[in-house]
Amino acid sequence: MTPDRTNGQPAQLAARRLHQAGVLLAFVALIAAGCSGAPAQTVVGTPAVTLTLVAEGSKFDQTSLAVPAGSPFAIAFDNRDALPHNVSIHGGPSPMITEIFSGPAERTYVYQSLPAGSYTFICDVHPEMAGTLTAN
Repeated sequence: MTPDRTNGQPAQLAARRLHQAGVLLAFVALIAAGCSGAPAQTVVGTPAVTLTLVAEGSKFDQTSLAVPAGSPFAIAFDNRDALPHNVSIHGGPSPMITEIFSGPAERTYVYQSLPAGSYTFICDVHPEMAGTLTAN
């Protein structure tokens, strides 16, 4: 008969290997989710309005936008340039920075609600691309 070299703990060894496999699987799933190519998004609620904004020729098609104060809103952004652009909101409690991406491509950005007032929407890559966002 062969002597028992596991010190009578085969169940503990199996449990440890199962735990390690679970941790590895969770890690791989986390990495896969992070590499999906989809932008990370913060859930801020259902947008009260979705505005459309186009970037073409390194210019926004509008320089003035309006949203309801106190409600989340969205901007459906159509980057028709091969250059990277985004639409960030500055001038509020904290800047709302969004994903920069090259076109032609589209993204819909969802923003948290803003108090009534005037804000700047801007491309962080090309600061000359800017306009006024009014929350009222």
